[in-house]
Amino acid sequence: MVVALMVSMLPGVTHAQAPGALGTAGNLIRETEPRADGIRHVDTELMIAGLKAIKANTYVFPMAGDNVHWEDLRNEFLPAAAAAGINVWVLVYSPSQAGCCVSRPYKHDYVAWAREIATLSRTHPNLIGWTVDDYAYDLKTFTPGYVKQMRTVARAINPSLTFVPTVYYSQFTDAFIAEQIPLLEGVIFPFRDEPHRDTSWTWNLSYQVKHLAQRLPGTDVYLMPYAHPLSHAAQKPTVAYVEAVTKKGLEHVRTGELSGVLQYKLPFVSRDTGWTRPASDNLARTGNGRLSFVVQTKTVTKAGMWCGASRQAQLTPGAGTYGVSFWHGDDRGPDSPAGYHVKQLLLNGKVVWQQDVAANDHAWQRATVDLTAELAGANSVKLEWRLYERKGVTSYFTDVSVDDIVVTGLQLSDPGVENAVTWTAGLARQGGPVYCSAQVYHQNYGADLGARIATMYAAG
Repeated sequence: MVVALMVSMLPGVTHAQAPGALGTAGNLIRETEPRADGIRHVDTELMIAGLKAIKANTYVFPMAGDNVHWEDLRNEFLPAAAAAGINVWVLVYSPSQAGCCVSRPYKHDYVAWAREIATLSRTHPNLIGWTVDDYAYDLKTFTPGYVKQMRTVARAINPSLTFVPTVYYSQFTDAFIAEQIPLLEGVIFPFRDEPHRDTSWTWNLSYQVKHLAQRLPGTDVYLMPYAHPLSHAAQKPTVAYVEAVTKKGLEHVRTGELSGVLQYKLPFVSRDTGWTRPASDNLARTGNGRLSFVVQTKTVTKAGMWCGASRQAQLTPGAGTYGVSFWHGDDRGPDSPAGYHVKQLLLNGKVVWQQDVAANDHAWQRATVDLTAELAGANSVKLEWRLYERKGVTSYFTDVSVDDIVVTGLQLSDPGVENAVTWTAGLARQGGPVYCSAQVYHQNYGADLGARIATMYAAG
C-alpha cells in the first residue's frame, strides 16, 4: 500500500486501476447470413469469444455503417459483454472522416451522442465511456463551448461516464492542453513514431509516454498500438512490432504512466480479413524474415542521415580467412536517380562495401566481401548493414532488403533474419526519417499475434 501511494504521488503519474483497460478497438464482424429482417447483424457470440480468447477486459465498439450497429450494441452486445466481464466504450467518427465513415444514427450531432450513450449506460453499467476518433483534427467542431455542452448533457444522466477522445502525440499543443484537457476524462494516444509515420520503430514510445504523463497530470492516457496497417505507412505492422509496443505499454501501465492499452483493429477472430497475411507480404528472399531499410514517399531527408542494423560476431579461433556474403535487393533500378540512397556494409564502423539503390535491377543480388585484411589482429567484430543518405531527398521512396547472410571465419546467430528480437537491439538511426527494422512475415498473423497479446493481457 505504501509503495502504491508513493507512486500515485509522483508528478505526472496518473491513476490506473490495475490491470488497466486491456483490449482492442474496431473490427466489428457481422454474421454470415441475414436474419429474418434481411440484415446481417453483428456476430456478438463470435466477437465475445474472440475477446475472451485474447483476455481483453475492454472493447471499443465502433459506430460505423448503418443503424444496425447501434441497435445490436444495445440489444445484444452490451448484455453479452457484461456476462463475459468485458467493459465497452463506444467509438464515434469525427466530421473529417465523413468520406469513409459516418456514425449512425446521430451522425455529427455529438451532443446527441453524449446524451444517448449516457442514457444507454444507465441500463448497461459495463458501458463506461466513449471516444471520438481523430478528435483533434476537428477542433472547429469540438470547441470548448461545444464540448462543455456534451459534458453537461452526459453528466446530468450519468456522471461516471467518461469521454476519452483519440488524440495524436503532435496534437497535444499547449493550447490544446489548456483548453481541452480540463473537459476530458482521458485520451487515447495512438503511437505512430511521430514526427514520422511508421509501424516498425518503437524507440520513441517510452519518451512520448513519459512526456505526456508529465504534461497531463491526473489525466488517464490509453496507449493504442497499431495492430492494423497505418495509412500512408510503407509497411504493415508485424507480430514482433505489436508485441514490442504492447509489452512496453504494459510496463508503463504498471508504473501508472498509462491507464491501459487498446489495440487498433487487432484481428481477434478468424473471419476478420486481417486474420491472415497474403504471401505477397513476404518480401524475404528465403524463409520469412529480412532486414528492411526505408525512406517513405513525401519524406524529406538530409545528407548524412542513416539507419543501420548492427550485430556483434565472434571470430572463429584459428580461422585463416574472414568474410561475409549477403543478398540485397531494393525497389529501384537504373531508371531511378542515383547519388541519393546508398546501401552499405560497415565493419567496426568503417564502410567496406556500398552500392547505390539505382545500381540494382529490381532483383536480389549477392555481395561478397573479403574481411581477412581488415580483421588481422582484431579481437571484436561489429557488422552493420545500413541505408545512408548521400544527398537529401524530398520524395524518393525506397525499401532496401538484406537477407541470407553467410559468414566465413565468424560466428553470427540468425543470419537468415528469422527472429526479429535477435536484430532489434542492434537497430539505430541518425536523423529520423530513414528507418529500419527486422521484418518477419507471419501468414497466420491474427492467431500468432493474438496468442502473444493474450499472454501479456493475462499477466496484467
